[in-house]
Amino acid sequence: MYRTVVRMPRKEYASVTLPLHLLNQARRAVKGGSAKKYRSVAELVSEALEEKLESLKGIPVVSVKETSRDDAERLILKYLHKNPGFHYPSDLAHSLGLDLELVFEITESLLREQVIETTVKKEIEAR
Repeated sequence: MYRTVVRMPRKEYASVTLPLHLLNQARRAVKGGSAKKYRSVAELVSEALEEKLESLKGIPVVSVKETSRDDAERLILKYLHKNPGFHYPSDLAHSLGLDLELVFEITESLLREQVIETTVKKEIEAR
């Protein structure tokens, strides 16, 4: 009986840590036949990761910077001054790289203080 050992080049592969419940599910799927086309867990995980990465293409990755509330408010007001018009809080958060919840808190505060106003309010007053 001959045993074939295939050594994979180290530069092409890396080890990863998976949650045990996922690893066990993958092992059962490969061994149990529900994932027959896969010869190993690594093959199943590789294809799943490739599919996930493909589905994420075109979705921008947004990095959120740590900013104090005061600094974030200054950034928002400066942005609104330079870019007059209608802006969703989510657009502000994305454009400025701020935490979305922080932007919502600040815009609600600015609305209460009447520093900014909603488009709906403007439309009602125009009638």
